[in-house]
Amino acid sequence: DTFAAICTREMFAVFLLFASLGFVIAQFHQDSYVIEHDRIEILKFNRSFVRRPDFQVVYFNDTVKMKALNASGYFVAPIENTAKIEVTLYKFVGGAYRVFPFNVTLDGCNENKRNLFGLRSILQHTNFKGCPVPIGYLYLKYYLLEQEKFPPHLPYGKYKLFMDIHAGHGSYFIGNGHWYGSIVPKKKN
Repeated sequence: DTFAAICTREMFAVFLLFASLGFVIAQFHQDSYVIEHDRIEILKFNRSFVRRPDFQVVYFNDTVKMKALNASGYFVAPIENTAKIEVTLYKFVGGAYRVFPFNVTLDGCNENKRNLFGLRSILQHTNFKGCPVPIGYLYLKYYLLEQEKFPPHLPYGKYKLFMDIHAGHGSYFIGNGHWYGSIVPKKKN
């Protein structure tokens, strides 16, 4: 493949991604790829809001060979009805993670209500029941993404998400970190 052909395919994939975002998000359905979690790194966090944050990628159980997400932390201050989440996506290309042309800022409280990419199912695996975020110990146990509700035609490969979380309409830094994983073709039975 020539460099131009690779760039053309990548640009077509980016076009498909943005075109699909123009449609009704709740009606996404895909059955061609799997999102595989690798690891999650906490880079920084604000001890005035949360103590002992922990994120893990674990196997769901011995029979289901999918990796799930576990998380926990103790909130020492409440977070009102706004949790601004800035997401930057990177794709592994040419031996390094390079910015993928998809950046988004979400209100974590509103997106939870809208069920973006099926993420509302997270509430079945946690003691967190929605905004405002209360003071106390919160956990997430064995959460599997609803991958069929993600956009179709995402390019296969290794990815990194950088997430930066603020409260109070962006006034208060909560924390940031990286998620590493891959989008791989779904194995047909």
